[in-house]
Amino acid sequence: MIKKLKQTLRRFAVPEDSPRAFLARGREPQIKRLVVCAGDSITHGVMGGDYVALLQQALTPDGYGFVNAGINGDLAYNVDRRLDKIIACQPDVVTLLVGTNDVNATLGGKVEALYRDKKQIPVTPTRDWYVEQVRSILQRLQAGGVEHIAVLSLPMLGEDTDSDLNARILQYNVVLRSLCEELGVSYLPLHETLMKLLPAGHRPPRYQGSQAPAFKALARHYLLGQGWDHISRKQGFYLVTDHIHLNDRAAAVIRDLIMNYLRGLE
Repeated sequence: MIKKLKQTLRRFAVPEDSPRAFLARGREPQIKRLVVCAGDSITHGVMGGDYVALLQQALTPDGYGFVNAGINGDLAYNVDRRLDKIIACQPDVVTLLVGTNDVNATLGGKVEALYRDKKQIPVTPTRDWYVEQVRSILQRLQAGGVEHIAVLSLPMLGEDTDSDLNARILQYNVVLRSLCEELGVSYLPLHETLMKLLPAGHRPPRYQGSQAPAFKALARHYLLGQGWDHISRKQGFYLVTDHIHLNDRAAAVIRDLIMNYLRGLE
């Protein structure tokens, strides 16, 4: 129990299969196609379902290798600042899922202050600034020789689809799709797919920026051993565990979107 807790705490900082770890050991001969999954905590996979692990389980036998370049709390700005290590892995494919924290930070007040403190963001986050950072990421990947790039649309923030934040998510996804079309990058419809899975008449808790549901979810998972889907139900959700992070059901959706994309490249 103590050993597992220590391993988990280490993973909260950096994934075990991070770019740094990959660069330290080098590319194994059996890897025919290397995929780096870049993003925030949804990609990191310790605060909810781990879609990168699901991809590893499904595709490693077929010669795929996966690097987890997700870091908890990152905005697009932070991913851009650590892009050199991602490019240094010389991936054949990069997937990008980032922007949830960019939208969350637009709540302002204490929420924005937390991101300024923890993530050292230099400006008040806006949609235009987000697009600027994602554009930089994609263009740098292209200049770095990454042949295939796929961007996933942003999932909902909480499951109250009529909320102001989720209206903002829709706006961010519109500009994200437009940017992908402009730069010739694939767009994977994560948000659109998840929305179709929400049950009719679903009445989830409202999201107001509190971190309490996240702490409760973590305690249920790491102290009580409860699964992410079970935690979702207990907290009144269907696809998210705490308004922000996805459960195993939703992580499987990401796995399938990326798997279908990769199969299309073969």
